[in-house]
Amino acid sequence: MNKYSIPTLTVGNILGEETLGITLFRHSVRGRNEFEQPHKHDFYLVFFVEKGSGVHNVDFTQYIVNDYQVYFIRPGQVHNWSLNVDTTGFQLMLSSEIVNIFSNLGKFPFFEQSVPSCLSLTKDEFEAFKKQLEEIETILPQNDLLTKEIVLLRLHVLLKLLQKEFVNQFQEHDSSTKPEKVIKSFSVLIDEHFKEESSVNFYADKLNITPNYLNILSQKYLKMSAGDFIKERTILEAKRLLTSTHLSIKEIGYQLGFNDNAYFSKVFKKYAGKTPGEFKESYNFYHPYP
Repeated sequence: MNKYSIPTLTVGNILGEETLGITLFRHSVRGRNEFEQPHKHDFYLVFFVEKGSGVHNVDFTQYIVNDYQVYFIRPGQVHNWSLNVDTTGFQLMLSSEIVNIFSNLGKFPFFEQSVPSCLSLTKDEFEAFKKQLEEIETILPQNDLLTKEIVLLRLHVLLKLLQKEFVNQFQEHDSSTKPEKVIKSFSVLIDEHFKEESSVNFYADKLNITPNYLNILSQKYLKMSAGDFIKERTILEAKRLLTSTHLSIKEIGYQLGFNDNAYFSKVFKKYAGKTPGEFKESYNFYHPYP
């Protein structure tokens, strides 16, 4: 095993059993408080923290764990946590197939790229979600078709109510108005093309707006220039590749459109605060392999 590789875990890896797309359990019963090794999932995770403390790192951003929080993890994101032994709450694991069914009725902003991974709630708000989770928990084991449909409906309502809280707290990620829709489309386009296209002009042309207007919207809603937003996505991918593949720094730079290794290192350090080599080495301690 490569000492820098980060595993991609399935629900079966974590629980020792396979499920059919929707898994819900109480963290205090089946969860792990120490998940110090960075890892990725092939499923979506919504982690409801009722009581707890500790740290949770998501895509190289550290969150301080507190009561009444909700964390959102997408497939491919790198994360790890160290939680207080008395942490309680619920873990909801959803397959891509389930989320795609729901997404056809409207995208969930908390599962998009470059959005906050943590939502903070009041006690009353959390209690309302807890009640819904308990209702789903009660009927989820039933296997008849009608109950499965009811589970899907309840689950969709739960996620939509989370969406309402999310956009209230993070209004810049509300795509219900035209400028926000442009920014959301910009983010989706970057996800599709960032490896081969880094020009603001390219994305502005795709969005049928001027590069200047795209920069204005980016500064207003993303708090950075359009060019920096593109670079941030590229560097995030570089971090993931540095910590989860066998590729050399030069190969990673080339894969992300940098033909000059020195320039790749310079850009990476500007946005990450470390050289690619320093960043890769900083994760070495998680993998005590020879």
